[in-house]
Amino acid sequence: MLVAALGVLTISLDAAVNIALPAISRTFGVPATSIQWIVLTYVVTFAVALIPAGRVADRVGHARVFRVGLALTGAAHLLCGLAPAWPWLLGARVVQGLGAALVMASAPALVTLATEASRRGRALAWLGLAASVGAVVGPLAGGLLMGALGWRIVYLGRLPLVALGLGLARRLPGTGRVSAGAATAGGGVTRAPAGVLAGLDDPRAFLAANAAHLLANAGLFAIWLLVPYYLIDWRGFPAGLGGLLFAVCPLAQACVTPLGGRLADRGLGRWLAPVALAVEASGLWLTGRLGDGAAPISIAAALGLAGFGSGLFIVTNMHYVMGAVAAGQQGVAGSLVALMRTGGIVLGANVTTAVYAARLAAHASHGPAPAAALAFSDVFGVASAIATAAALLSLTPPRARRGGRAAPP
Repeated sequence: MLVAALGVLTISLDAAVNIALPAISRTFGVPATSIQWIVLTYVVTFAVALIPAGRVADRVGHARVFRVGLALTGAAHLLCGLAPAWPWLLGARVVQGLGAALVMASAPALVTLATEASRRGRALAWLGLAASVGAVVGPLAGGLLMGALGWRIVYLGRLPLVALGLGLARRLPGTGRVSAGAATAGGGVTRAPAGVLAGLDDPRAFLAANAAHLLANAGLFAIWLLVPYYLIDWRGFPAGLGGLLFAVCPLAQACVTPLGGRLADRGLGRWLAPVALAVEASGLWLTGRLGDGAAPISIAAALGLAGFGSGLFIVTNMHYVMGAVAAGQQGVAGSLVALMRTGGIVLGANVTTAVYAARLAAHASHGPAPAAALAFSDVFGVASAIATAAALLSLTPPRARRGGRAAPP
């Protein structure tokens, strides 16, 4: 469990890239409306590779796939940190996305297969905690180190952690290999999701849970993409303070994740999920109300509320998804969890940039600065609506159980 959490931490430290986006824009002369490609090249590769990675992990062993993923991640960090041009950086991000997919497809399976069902929520909470800690430390440490060492440190600075993870992962057994018959029953690599759905007691609730996860991440991504510009370019905060404020959202996620795991183990996830998503939607709406005069405490409160709701939902949702599928399909289940997160990021990136560009043009008559402020507010209104839709999806009532498989949370 510790090694799996370390792998997730390594991947989630990529949140440092968000606080580096303005500096990367200046280095390569890339406008804010095109900087999304540094995110999309990574997450699209990640999304495309996730399901095949999970199925391969179910066939050849989750530990083996986990180790290969960490090695690719380290190589990608080196390539990104040494990138001399924008195309080079984007190509390295593709390699990074592939490595991350291998790690994130296998880590939840490693934990789930090694943990009793009654403690699954608390065990998976460690992965959620690692992801949230990485999202906290990444922007904070990245903001502090960038001032002295430049944006390349957000990649090169993670190489020692990758080396540590690889060293510890050598002790993992080849967990999770399944028989050829089980793999065939699961639908093979390309048909794995259909195989998972065929074996479920309540496919409708399973699909609703995954759709809610996708929308929750899509709404939250407005924070990751626009708030760095609000803090550093619009408000003029130093990189250190900007990183600290930006880290409040993932810090709130980290603080609430263990609580979410415990509540999910007690069977409260069914009602916890919509409440958590309503809290996230409220935080996003408040973020859109921030302006030139917003005090740091107000900024922290809005971002923290969104992160609190998101963190409470994520571990509850993961508890259900990982518990709803058979042991021989845990790699695919872990891939689905990560795929919904990544799909949400892709959707959020496109919606955020499209709405921002459209509203910026609509408000152009007010002047550049007021137009940007109004477009910022409009984007977070849309993000809040998306999170609200996720809350409504999470209210999908479960159908009666047909057998011994876990019921929805």
